Amino acid sequence: MINVQTTLNTKLSTTLSTKPSTALNRKRRTKPSAIRVRGRVGGFLLLSIPAMTLAFLGFVSLIGLMGLVLSPSVLANTTAQSSAVKRLDVQINTWSEAQFGQKGAYAFATQDRRLQVPSCQTFSFSSNVSATEPKSAFMVNVACAEVGWSRFIRAKATEQVVIEAALVDVLTPITVIEAGKSVSAKDFTASQLPPHRTPQGAIARLDASARWFSARRMRPGYVVTSKDLRQPRRVLVVNKALPAGTLLTKQSFNVEERAVNIPRDAITSMENIANLAASKLLHPGDILRRRDLTKGKLIKRGEKVALLSQGLSFAISSEVVALEDGFLGEQVRLLNPESQRRISAIVTGASRAKTLSTKL
Repeated sequence: MINVQTTLNTKLSTTLSTKPSTALNRKRRTKPSAIRVRGRVGGFLLLSIPAMTLAFLGFVSLIGLMGLVLSPSVLANTTAQSSAVKRLDVQINTWSEAQFGQKGAYAFATQDRRLQVPSCQTFSFSSNVSATEPKSAFMVNVACAEVGWSRFIRAKATEQVVIEAALVDVLTPITVIEAGKSVSAKDFTASQLPPHRTPQGAIARLDASARWFSARRMRPGYVVTSKDLRQPRRVLVVNKALPAGTLLTKQSFNVEERAVNIPRDAITSMENIANLAASKLLHPGDILRRRDLTKGKLIKRGEKVALLSQGLSFAISSEVVALEDGFLGEQVRLLNPESQRRISAIVTGASRAKTLSTKL
């Protein structure tokens, strides 16, 4: 019994002594850990806030010191710039009043922040706008010779300036005028338009001593320009069909005056077609062009040729037969039908040739 009781007492005491110790130790381990975590966070906050505050105060102090150091030069530059702009305003407005005869006629963009005006005693101004031809807006070239400075400043008209542009005299057709028709001053009426509505090259009057043709179809109200009227040109016009290779003669063409649809290489004289042939089929009414011409075959094989043989004291003309085709200036072989003698000669024209020893 004693042993059992002793054993039970021993176990009970051991159990009672062990549980509080374990709980206490667990509590001790937990509490310091929780305190340590809160302590770390709190410590971080307590250490960070003063550090940030000190850094911010130091930055502000540094900026203040820099401001104290830089403020005199900054203020000086700002004052100089403002003074230069005011001086420019006074001078440019004085120039504007003298240029246009009105005070405050234009407002100038001198207050633009991008404009760095130098310190200059005298500015010079130039513009292509005058009082006789005012504009609603333009550019003024402002320069300072003292420092080699130059800029363009925009000028805009105020309500005080009155822009009155002179009207421009123009011609407009009275009725519809077809292209290629001969026209005169009687076919047009004179009117006036403002410059901004007048096309470039507008005609104010026609020369009565010259002949004019319309280059295009024009309707009433259309403003006539220099491109719409042309003076006629004399050109050669085919009067009958000419197959390719046909020698050109004066009888194949008519000289006419044309004003429209004239090729750049149009032939204008009969002298330019001598000893030439058509390079393609030409139809009646076609304007003869340089590209329509080719070397004419002046002698054809088998046809009769007038041969000239001339010396210092003689000149003999005989009729021979061509043994081959020949063009102007070429050497061809000819046959004398009576003596059956072959002769070499130079082609001089249509069905004409000269011997090699003949000098014309």
